[in-house]
Amino acid sequence: MPYKKKKVDGYKVTSPHGVKAKATTEEKAEAQMRLLRAIEHDPTFKPRKKKRHSAEDGKFLEDRKKKFGVTQ
Repeated sequence: MPYKKKKVDGYKVTSPHGVKAKATTEEKAEAQMRLLRAIEHDPTFKPRKKKRHSAEDGKFLEDRKKKFGVTQ
Protein backbone atom coordinates (compact mmCIF):
# COMPACT_ATOMS: atom_id res chain seq x y z
CA MET A 1 0.00 0.00 0.00
CA PRO A 2 1.41 3.41 -0.80
CA TYR A 3 2.25 5.41 2.29
CA LYS A 4 3.11 9.07 1.92
CA LYS A 5 5.02 11.45 4.15
CA LYS A 6 4.10 15.12 3.93
CA LYS A 7 5.70 18.13 5.67
CA VAL A 8 2.95 19.95 7.63
CA ASP A 9 3.83 21.43 11.04
CA GLY A 10 6.03 18.39 11.52
CA TYR A 11 5.36 15.39 9.30
CA LYS A 12 2.16 13.52 8.48
CA VAL A 13 1.98 9.90 7.30
CA THR A 14 -1.03 8.99 5.18
CA SER A 15 -2.38 5.97 3.34
CA PRO A 16 -5.46 5.55 1.15
CA HIS A 17 -7.27 4.48 4.34
CA GLY A 18 -6.52 7.66 6.26
CA VAL A 19 -3.95 9.48 8.38
CA LYS A 20 -1.64 7.19 10.34
CA ALA A 21 0.54 9.82 12.09
CA LYS A 22 0.59 13.60 12.27
CA ALA A 23 2.79 16.33 13.78
CA THR A 24 5.73 13.96 14.17
CA THR A 25 9.43 14.17 13.36
CA GLU A 26 10.88 13.04 10.05
CA GLU A 27 12.65 10.09 11.71
CA LYS A 28 9.48 8.94 13.45
CA ALA A 29 7.49 9.31 10.21
CA GLU A 30 10.00 7.09 8.38
CA ALA A 31 9.83 4.53 11.22
CA GLN A 32 6.01 4.57 11.08
CA MET A 33 6.07 3.92 7.33
CA ARG A 34 8.51 1.00 7.80
CA LEU A 35 6.27 -0.46 10.52
CA LEU A 36 3.15 -0.19 8.36
CA ARG A 37 4.92 -1.87 5.44
CA ALA A 38 6.17 -4.68 7.71
CA ILE A 39 2.67 -5.32 9.04
CA GLU A 40 1.28 -5.33 5.50
CA HIS A 41 3.99 -7.80 4.39
CA ASP A 42 3.49 -10.14 7.38
CA PRO A 43 0.19 -9.69 9.28
CA THR A 44 1.57 -11.69 12.23
CA PHE A 45 4.47 -9.21 12.62
CA LYS A 46 4.99 -7.92 16.16
CA PRO A 47 7.73 -5.40 16.95
CA ARG A 48 10.33 -6.36 19.56
CA LYS A 49 9.75 -5.09 23.07
CA LYS A 50 12.46 -2.79 24.34
CA LYS A 51 14.39 -3.97 27.36
CA ARG A 52 13.97 -1.31 30.03
CA HIS A 53 16.35 -2.27 32.83
CA SER A 54 19.13 -4.76 33.29
CA ALA A 55 18.10 -5.29 36.92
CA GLU A 56 14.70 -6.73 37.75
CA ASP A 57 13.38 -3.62 39.57
CA GLY A 58 15.87 -1.18 38.13
CA LYS A 59 19.33 -0.27 39.45
CA PHE A 60 18.07 2.45 41.80
CA LEU A 61 15.59 0.17 43.58
CA GLU A 62 18.06 -2.72 43.70
CA ASP A 63 20.66 -0.46 45.37
CA ARG A 64 18.10 0.84 47.91
CA LYS A 65 16.95 -2.67 48.78
CA LYS A 66 20.56 -3.74 49.27
CA LYS A 67 21.35 -0.65 51.38
CA PHE A 68 18.38 -1.11 53.75
CA GLY A 69 18.41 -4.92 53.76
CA VAL A 70 14.91 -5.36 52.29
CA THR A 71 14.13 -8.87 51.06
CA GLN A 72 11.00 -10.12 49.37
